[in-house]
Amino acid sequence: MDEDDIRDFLVQNPDYFQKNPELLGLLQIPHSTGAAVSLVERQVSVLRDRNVDLRHRLRDLGSTAKDNDQMFADTRELVLGLLPAQGPEELESALIKVLRDTFDIEYASLTLFDDGDEHSDAVRRVPESQLKGKLGSLLVRGSAGCGALRADDFAFLFPGAQLVGSAAIAIIEDNGKALGALAVGSSDAGHYDSDMGTLFLEFAAEVVAGLLARIERS
Repeated sequence: MDEDDIRDFLVQNPDYFQKNPELLGLLQIPHSTGAAVSLVERQVSVLRDRNVDLRHRLRDLGSTAKDNDQMFADTRELVLGLLPAQGPEELESALIKVLRDTFDIEYASLTLFDDGDEHSDAVRRVPESQLKGKLGSLLVRGSAGCGALRADDFAFLFPGAQLVGSAAIAIIEDNGKALGALAVGSSDAGHYDSDMGTLFLEFAAEVVAGLLARIERS
């Protein structure tokens, strides 16, 4: 019988040492410190390490669940805060408020694309070509773009802000038609970068698009 036969036998008979407990005390396994320990001690050490690992995993799962619960609550507050809006100006005001108060976003703006008609509200409107000319590298249909901005581009996106910063921008679309852009910004030029997740901002843009479509039909 060679080592492979012994290994196969033990694999096929995992209760062998339960039936022969006296053998456990005779087995010696080198420890990383150089000392020899019995198999029982080694098993206890392995189980202890596994227990610590499991506790860490449970803690991480609990933290993730807590974060998800908070994100759901915040997203719910966003949607419920926007639903009562009866016009673009009310929608913009509610949107900026919830982004700043609930999500602690430093800068936020809603820009609608100019369709050439007269509007009674005070929401900023610019030609789509103008926004693309200033921030074309960050404008991506179907997703949000992130990056650092020069002071003049940052001020264009967030009127009154005279600084170098970073921003994330999502196009607001309804049935393939670009209605405008939703942007969030930071005075930290490295805060919004290409590695940042943008799922929430894209979702917020979809909600705004749906509400704008409803407002136009009413």
